[in-house]
Amino acid sequence: MTINLRKRKQTKNGKISLYLEIYKGKTTNADGKSRYIREYEYLNMFLVDNPRTEADKQHNKEVLQLAKNIKNKRELELQSGVHGFKMPKSKNTNFYQYYHRIAEKRRNTPSYQTWRIILNTFKDFAGENITFSEITSIFCEKYLDYLQNKVSLKGTKLKNSYINKHLNYLFIAVRQAINDKIISENPLQNIKLLKIKEPEIIYLTLPELKQLVKTDFKYSVLKRAFIFACLTGLRWSDVYKLQWSEIKESDGKYLLAYRQKKTQEQNYLPLFYSPHICLS
Repeated sequence: MTINLRKRKQTKNGKISLYLEIYKGKTTNADGKSRYIREYEYLNMFLVDNPRTEADKQHNKEVLQLAKNIKNKRELELQSGVHGFKMPKSKNTNFYQYYHRIAEKRRNTPSYQTWRIILNTFKDFAGENITFSEITSIFCEKYLDYLQNKVSLKGTKLKNSYINKHLNYLFIAVRQAINDKIISENPLQNIKLLKIKEPEIIYLTLPELKQLVKTDFKYSVLKRAFIFACLTGLRWSDVYKLQWSEIKESDGKYLLAYRQKKTQEQNYLPLFYSPHICLS
């Protein structure tokens, strides 16, 4: 087992992050191909790229020396008979439980059921005992491969758009873990979302919409909400959370002042009819 000090340039802030790459031997698959087994410890230490001032140069010198000291300490642990590589305590945190808590925070939202389905799919692949130390770039690639080959209950493979949703929800959990200082880098950063074909958008014609208004439906609230969405162009996520206080009236004219759930932008939408037609 060997340990190497590695550098990686951060695209967002232009800094260079330092991490340890631990080689733990290699394995051979059924086809006879071998691959190295690696683990990573992200040090949460950064160098200034292309330092120009003396202060930056001194900073890089001190940080690099500290990183080398950590590397030497890890090597001494191995030489002293420590079995395996001791990851920082936070890296041994149970990732599935963390992912589950993030899903549960959405319990009162329309997306909660989707969160539950995606979380269960992740559990089927990785189990409930997986830790943050195991969420590596290789793990993420295997998870993507698993999703691409998974067969749904209907006997068909998952659509690329739905696979992307699985990855996006995992992105949310990983980004939150970075914010919580559990990990310092995103193991999904090299995973690209799959290409999807733009679906054909089908609109209701005015005669169809009029027919819908006349059609009886047992869920009257849902029917009114759908008609309101058709007349305003609002997403379901915005209609779902709409409050009467967001509808303003002045001189018989109505204005919808709402904040988009997706973008969090404040929007103003003139209404050319009384909203009570659909919503009352």
